[in-house]
This record gives sequence, C-alpha cells and structure tokens, in this order.
Amino acid sequence: MAEYMGGQDMASGPEAWPLASRVRTAWPRYATLAAIAALALFLRLLWPGTSEFKADEIHQQALADQIWLDHRLALSVSTSSAGLPETPFIGYLLVIPRSLSADPRAKVLFLALLDAVAVLVTYVAVRRFTEERLAILAAALYAAAPWPIVFSRETWAQVVPLFTVLILWAAGEVVLHRRPGAALLFFPLLALQVQAHVTAVVFLPAVLLTVGLFWPRWRHRWTIIGISIGLLILLPYAVLLVRQWPTTRALLQQNGGHGLIFDVRVFRYAPWFVSGATVTALMGESAPLLRGWEQALQGINWLTEGLSLWGLAAAVCVLVRRRAGWERAALLLIWLIGPILAFVFVRGALGMHYLLILVPAIFLPAAWGWEQLVGSGRRWLAVAGALALAAVLLVQSGAVLAVYRGVQSNPTQNGFGWPLSFWQEVAQGVRARTAAEGVTEVQVLGINDGTWTAERLALDDLLGRQVHLRYVGQGGRPGLLLPTKGEALALVPAADPLLQQALARYGEEVEHWAVPGNDWGVRLYRLHARDAAALALEMPLSAGATFDNGMRLLGARVEGALAPGQSLLLTTYWTFTGKVYNPALTDTVFTHLVDAHGDRKAQNDGFALSHSQWQTGDTLVQWVSLDLPADLPAGDYWLYTGMYSWRDMSRANVVDENGQPQSDGVHLGPVHIGP
Repeated sequence: MAEYMGGQDMASGPEAWPLASRVRTAWPRYATLAAIAALALFLRLLWPGTSEFKADEIHQQALADQIWLDHRLALSVSTSSAGLPETPFIGYLLVIPRSLSADPRAKVLFLALLDAVAVLVTYVAVRRFTEERLAILAAALYAAAPWPIVFSRETWAQVVPLFTVLILWAAGEVVLHRRPGAALLFFPLLALQVQAHVTAVVFLPAVLLTVGLFWPRWRHRWTIIGISIGLLILLPYAVLLVRQWPTTRALLQQNGGHGLIFDVRVFRYAPWFVSGATVTALMGESAPLLRGWEQALQGINWLTEGLSLWGLAAAVCVLVRRRAGWERAALLLIWLIGPILAFVFVRGALGMHYLLILVPAIFLPAAWGWEQLVGSGRRWLAVAGALALAAVLLVQSGAVLAVYRGVQSNPTQNGFGWPLSFWQEVAQGVRARTAAEGVTEVQVLGINDGTWTAERLALDDLLGRQVHLRYVGQGGRPGLLLPTKGEALALVPAADPLLQQALARYGEEVEHWAVPGNDWGVRLYRLHARDAAALALEMPLSAGATFDNGMRLLGARVEGALAPGQSLLLTTYWTFTGKVYNPALTDTVFTHLVDAHGDRKAQNDGFALSHSQWQTGDTLVQWVSLDLPADLPAGDYWLYTGMYSWRDMSRANVVDENGQPQSDGVHLGPVHIGP
C-alpha cells in the first residue's frame, strides 16, 4: 500500500524503451480507459428525456432561458431548503447548451457530459498523484455508480463534480508537487461551487485544514490572488444576502440556533452512493418491480462497505506511520472526512444528492480496497477480484438501465414522477393543436395554480413563450372558464369527478396522453361557449349581484344529499364585468349556510380563479361543497356568499348600477334541509 500512496507511475518507464515497446505496454491501459469512457458516456447520455422534470430542475432551466432570450441576469433562483436564496451558477452554466438548442434535453446532455468528463479527469488526477491501477479503479467505480449517474442528468442547483475533481487536483499540485500557482484554480473553483449550491460551504473545514496544515506551501502571492478572485465570484451572492440582512440573519439563527446536531445518516448513505443501493426507490410505487436488481445492489453495498473500510484503514495506517505518500493519504482523509463531519454536526435534512460534494474522494477508499484484490500477488485472488469487479460494474449498469426503462413504462408516484420526455410530448401536442386551430390561449384546469407547483412550472417552461396559459385552480379548487364566444382549449393534467362531468357537459376531448398507472393521464378539451339563456337554465338560484371589485355572481345550482351529516354541493357561476369601484384585492369567495337568524351552520371559502387571471366577459364555473352538521335541524336555510381579502379580511360590497354599496354579500335560497 505504501508504494501505491507514494506512487511510482507504472506506465512510466525508461526513456530508452523503443516506441513500439511502449505502445505494446500501454495499449491495455488505453483500451481500459476507452471502455471506462464509453461506459460513462453511454449511461449518462442515453435517453436524455428520461430525466426528472420537477420544480428544482425547471428553475435552473428557466433561468438559462431568461438569460439567453431576455438578457436578464439574476443573483439567485428560488429558495434553498435552508431558506436562503438559491445560488444561480447552474442556470448560467446552462446558457451554453441553450445557445445551441432550445430543447431542454440539450441541457440534460450538457451536464451529463460534464460528469462523464469528470470521470476521466478523476483518472488523470488520481494517476498523477498515486498510481495507474488505483486511478483506473476509481474512474471505473465512478463511471458505473448509479446515484451519480442519475444526479448527472438533473438540471438543478447542485455542486459540479468536475469542479471538485479539479479542486482536489489543484490542492495536490500545491501540497504534493509544491506548485503554488495552482491556487489560482483552487480558490475560484471553490467559489464557483458555492455559487452552484450553497451547501458547498461544507468544504470549509477541508479548505482550512488543507491550507493550515500545509501553510508553507500555500504562502505565496498566488494564494492571495486566488482568494481575491474567489471573493469576487462570491460578491454578488454576498451582496444579495446583505441586502436582505434581516431575513438572512433570521434564517442563520433558525438553522444554527439549535447548536450542533448529531446526524449519522451520512455513514449509511455514503456506501449507497458508491454502490447504487436504494436507487430503485426512484421507481416510487413501482419499486417492487426491480426487487431483484435492488437485492443485487444491496450485495454490492455490503462489499463496498468492507472494501471502503479496508481502504480507509490503509490510508490511516500510511498517515499515522508517516510512510511514503502520507501527504496523499492526508489529503484524501481531509476531503472525505471534513465534509462528512459537517453533515454529521451541522447540516440537517440530509439527502442523497448532497453526497455529490464528496466526489471523487468518496470512491477512493473502495478503489484502494479493490486494488488490494486485483493487485494481489496471488494470481487466483487477482483473477477473482477482477471478475468480481466486472460483475459489480455490470450489475450497476444494468440497474441504471432498468430504472430508465422502468420510469418510462410504470407509475412512479412518490418517486421519479413524470419524466421530461412526457412533458415534451404534451407540449408538442398542444403547440400543434393551437397552430392547427389558430388559437393562442389555453386554459389549464384541475391542478393548483400556484407558481411553485411542478405542473405549472413544467408547462410554463415548455409552453409559456408560445402559448398564453390561463390557470384555473387557485388553491387547488377546481373550476373552468366558458368562452364568451366560439371555442376554447383546456389542458387538464388532473380532474376530479365534478370537473370531469363539467368537461363532458361543456366540451369534448380532443387529445389524450396516457400516463402509466393514471387512468386520467393528461387530456386536452375543446370547450364551447354558452349563451346567457342556456346558462340561466342551469342556475335556478339567480343572483345577478355585482361586487365593487368587478366580479358578478350570476347564479347558482344546489345538488347533493340535502340532509344532516351529508354534503351540499353548490355550483356557482361568476363573470368579471371589468368595472372596478374598489381597487382593494378582494379575491376570495366565502359561502355560508345560515339559518333564519343569520347564524352560520356551515362554511367553505375559496375561488378557483386568481386575480391575475380575471378577464372581462369570462364565465367561471366552480363548485363548493358544504359539509352539513349531523345535528343540523331540518328546515329552510339560506346560502350567504360574497368576496373578501384573506390579507386583511375586508369584504367586497355588492353595488348598484351607480356603484353605490348595498351589502357585503348575497342571499341565495331558501334551501330546504330534510330530516
């Protein structure tokens, strides 16, 4: 082990060797490297549409579009899990593939390609500081590890493993080869990692130990220059934090106010990250279909744990005994244990993706363990080790392909979710339909219209620049808009029974995209306009009340079992007149069931159409369900409805034709509740 840590390169040899002899000696290495590169590229670049496309992935893609198309820069993107502003570097990095193609898969391929390059750079860096066989083993383990492969295709805010490899390379140049100029690479790349994801601050213990323990080798003007460049890179984010200092201080106190934690999950996650164990959990509810693969990966995980402990013990032994190569062992332990301790004592809510910070150091202990097998002087042990390693790489590769296939053809609720390729298929179909029918607007029904929801983010990202999307579903309340004339298209990613009935009543299905395990899938409907006379027949409870916010309640219809302990279903019809007498933002509807004395017996609040979507002439149809108390006496009751602001609870007033306030609500009824 000492010679491997101290490291004479096996590939180097006497300068007097003839060229032909060198080629004969080197070709197995080149063939092995080519196989590793091919494996890394194949597993990362295959089926780029089979990648997750949720809020985290979309935020960075949207930022790249914003920079490239709108020329608007940003200091942050959304909010991190710690509550701090999310750093934007990945979005800036994705401008490179965005400049070449508008297809989101180009961004996936770009990041996956960077990770494949990181595999090869890992080989070069490890070979430079140790020896050939260890470099090949580390690169091979990285190339086939399922979790890094999956994460390499995520377009979200995360550290870039390629940068971490280069950071360690630069540290090795300064510490081991005494080349202080590498500090010009070391510190700026660290700053870029923090700009890629704020969690990269867990590198701080490793940085302090690397510089502090080997300070004489860092004591150079290049270190000062490198630190200065790094600080300049961090300056925009620092300005953002200072600009909102009260919020920043509160978040720091909240996250650090509980003192040190003790979270040992990282020691369980680390072997999983290297072996691929639990990767089948991405299948969500369909994970049992890959039980065989998971069992095989669990076997690899036990092997990985043993070999990693063996490798770590060897590194510690070299360091403690100050054998040749102890400085290399020190760097490994610093960059492996430093971030791990930060996860153990400081960082909470640990997820598997945070372990990307440990690449490539996380693969070296296992690689050293494997090296003891395949490099054994006992031929039978070396052959057995090589065959076992080949089997491990094959199983890991097969598991990755099985997951790719599985998420394409099976339900993955609570796991992978709908992949990018599915959303692209939907977007392509909507664009084709709108172009064929000459329309530029599409309603989106059946989902929460919150700008943070994955469905809205996906549709906005893929369609928002070509089609005007109008979302009906504020707070998740279903509803639909009837066009004033002609027809309108409505995209429906989900629909409860009431919305399905309304869609059948007011339109017909024109497109359907199937989703495994989901009977509804995603559907496109064509809605037809209804004239006033036809609508009047649907609402026996006529209202005709106009509010000072411009909304007008046309009427309502009562359905359901009108008995105590049952639910009363109220369908209401609203339109926006455009005449606003009071600019107060009263955009929430209240619906009360009251008795003859005005006492409230049941209540439901909410409005399906957010204020930003109000357009003159639209007719909104929405449903309200009132749960009737089991002890409600039989008799006549009234529905009292109106609008208010949830911000200050102020109510909109019903106004006359001159805009004069009359009341703060409308009585509908009576409604008879039977025994």
